[in-house]
Amino acid sequence: MNIRKWICACSLASSGLFAHAQQYTVNKNAHSHNDYLQAQPFYTAYANRFASIEIDVFLKNDSLYVAHEEEEIKPGHTIQNLYLKPLLQQISLHNGKVYPEGGQLQFLIDLKTDGEPTLKALERQLAPIRAYFDVNRNPDAVRLVISGDMPKPERFGAFDPIFYFDGRTQLRYSDEQLKRVAFYSAPFQSFSVWNGLGRITEPERNKVKHFIDSVHAVGKPVRFWGCPDTKTAWQAFIKLGVDYLNTDSPNILASFLNRYEVNSYTRKNKHEIYRPSYKQDGTKGKVKRVILLISDGAGFNQQWAAATINGGQLNMTQFKHIGFQNTAPADDYNTDSAAGATAFATGEKTKNRYIGNDSTGKALPNLPEKLNNIHIPSAILTNDRLTGATPASFFAHQSERDYSTAIAYDILKSPVKLFVGGSHPSLVADSAKLKQQLMTKGTVICTDLRELNTVSGEQLICLAQDDPSRGYHMLEDAFDDALALMEKRHDRFFMMVEGAKIDGGGHSNKIAQCIEEYLSFDRILGKALQYADKNEGTLVVVTSDHETGGLVLVDGNYEKGFVLGEFVTNDHTGAPIPVYSYGPGAARFTGFMQNSDIGKRIFELLSAK
Repeated sequence: MNIRKWICACSLASSGLFAHAQQYTVNKNAHSHNDYLQAQPFYTAYANRFASIEIDVFLKNDSLYVAHEEEEIKPGHTIQNLYLKPLLQQISLHNGKVYPEGGQLQFLIDLKTDGEPTLKALERQLAPIRAYFDVNRNPDAVRLVISGDMPKPERFGAFDPIFYFDGRTQLRYSDEQLKRVAFYSAPFQSFSVWNGLGRITEPERNKVKHFIDSVHAVGKPVRFWGCPDTKTAWQAFIKLGVDYLNTDSPNILASFLNRYEVNSYTRKNKHEIYRPSYKQDGTKGKVKRVILLISDGAGFNQQWAAATINGGQLNMTQFKHIGFQNTAPADDYNTDSAAGATAFATGEKTKNRYIGNDSTGKALPNLPEKLNNIHIPSAILTNDRLTGATPASFFAHQSERDYSTAIAYDILKSPVKLFVGGSHPSLVADSAKLKQQLMTKGTVICTDLRELNTVSGEQLICLAQDDPSRGYHMLEDAFDDALALMEKRHDRFFMMVEGAKIDGGGHSNKIAQCIEEYLSFDRILGKALQYADKNEGTLVVVTSDHETGGLVLVDGNYEKGFVLGEFVTNDHTGAPIPVYSYGPGAARFTGFMQNSDIGKRIFELLSAK
C-alpha cells in the first residue's frame, strides 16, 4: 500500500493516535540515535529508561560488529559484547524484565552490510535467546526493528517473526507486510532545512505535519533521522506529533522529558486586568501614600510566564514607568531576601542574612521607624510567616535571619500599625509569652481577616492563613481589608505587601507555583492601581527582591495560555529586576538603580513638604 493512497483513504482519521495525544515520556518516546557512539553504549540510554536504542551493525568474518563506518570497527565491539550481554544481565537482575519498574525497549538495528546475509547472521546469533525478543509471546520482550539495508517487503516472511521493519513511504506494503512494519522513518531534510534554532518556516512545517498526519492515519508511529537535536526542536516535534525523538544527547533529552510536566503550565483561569487612567501617573504632585508590592523571587521571566498564561496581558504590563534595580548585597553578587528587603526597608545595602542591620551589625532605621517620626503610619502584609526575611526587614534588627524568636520579639518595639501574615504558631516557640507581652502593650491579635473591620487598637496583628491548594490566596482578601482599615484611620500611610510564595516555586523548580502565585500577586497589583486612581496622592511601586531559579522560557502560546520553561538552578540569581511605578513621583523609579535606592526614594517622596 502506498502512503499517498493512505492519505486519501484515511483523510477523516484522527491524527491523534500516538504520543502527541498523551504525555511524552522517555520510555515511550526517546530514541538514542547512533547509541554506540556514546561514551557508554547501551548503559547511558538504559540508565535513562529510553524507549529505543539504535545500533549500526556490520557483518565481517561471521561476526556482527557495531560501528558507524566500516573503517571504525574495533576488536571486541560486537553487538554481543556491547548490547546483548549487558541487556541479558539486566534482565536477569530484574526477574525477566528489561526495566525493573516495567516499560518497553526496542533495538533499532541498522544493517550496514548486505541486508539478507547480515540479518540471517543476526537471526542465528539470537536463536538461543530468542524468547527475550518475542514480543508476541513475551510482554516484557525487547522489540527488534530492522533498518538500513532491509530485505524487500515480499521477503519479510523469510525471516523470524521477532524481526519488525522500519517503514519507508516509497514502498508498497500488503496488509500482511504492514503488520511487520514497526514505524515509519524518513530523512528530515526531505521536508525542511531547519537546524533546530529559531522556528521552522510555516511552509516547511506544513510539509512535516502533512507527512506525520498521513502516517498516523494508517496506525503507524513516526521517526525522523538527520533531524535537529535541540530542545527547541524536541518541543516542535512534540507539538507536531513525532512519536520518537531522535537524540545524540540522551541525558539531556531524558531530563527534558522527565521534567516536562513540572516545567510546563496550561491556563486554568484568566483574570481581567485593570486599565489605569494615568491622570496622576508621573506627576510631581504630593505623595501621600506609598504601596510597595514585592513579588519575592520573581524575575522578569516569571512575570512574563504569568503574562503568557493570561493571554499576554497583566496588570503588571499596564505600567508606563519602568526601571531596573541591581539586587546585589554588600558582600556578594547574589542577594538573599534578608539583604534585599533590608535595602528596600532602610535605603542601605547590607550583608546576606542580615535583617535591618548594616554590614557591621548595627541597626539601621527602617521606613516604618523613620516615617513614624513624621507621623506617617505603616502596614506590613505577607503570605509568609511574619518572621520571614522580607517582612522582618521592615520591623526587626538582627544579624541572622533565622533568629525567629528574636525577630518576633522585635514586633514589641516596632511602630508598624498593622501586621498581616502567617499563623501564630510560626512566630516563635514561646508564642504564649510573646502574645501576653503584646497584649500588655495594647496590641490586638486576631486570626480572621473579617475582624479587621471590627477590632480597634494602636497596633493590630492578623494571623491569617493561605490555602492555595484550594485556590484561596489570603493576600487578595487581606489587601482590601488592610487598605480600608489604614484609609479609615490615616490620611497618609506606607504599606508593604509581599507575595512570598513565588520564591518557593523557584527554589523547588515548579513553574506552576511561580505562575499561580504571580497571577494572585498581579490581581492585588490591579487593586492597587485602582486604589491609586481613586485616591489622589497614591504611589504604587512594584518590584522583587531577587530572581529565583534562573527560569528560561522555552516555548509558549498566548491564545492557549501555555508556557514551557526550564530552571538552571534552585537558588537565587543575580539578574537585575524590573521596577514598576504608578502615580505621583513614578518618574523617580525609572532607569537603572540600586535596590537601596528604592527605600531612599520612597522616604524622600513621603517626607517631602
